[in-house]
Amino acid sequence: MPRAPKLTNDLPAPVAKTLQELGANLHLARQRRGLSTRVLAAEINVSVPTVMTREGGEATVSIAVYAAALSFYGRLEWLPDLIAPEFDRKALRIELAGIRPRSGGRR
Repeated sequence: MPRAPKLTNDLPAPVAKTLQELGANLHLARQRRGLSTRVLAAEINVSVPTVMTREGGEATVSIAVYAAALSFYGRLEWLPDLIAPEFDRKALRIELAGIRPRSGGRR
């Protein structure tokens, strides 16, 4: 049975672009702090090629590596907010559309 193509081989353009932007921002953050890839890799406990791959926005890098970098840069607290319920407007619209008014008015 042939294997299904990996997501990383056929990313939607907006996803690939966003990962590249994130990688570029992480690259800039490292450079602005005057850190080499070797120093950062040691700080977040990954290999130098992993840092370079992540800074290139490759989809093969695990979310844990991105989280480690965000933690190093003091931005880890932002990660859960990306899809926190209070910011998920589409889910809120769906939930509100399903609410039916009570019959008989207020008591």
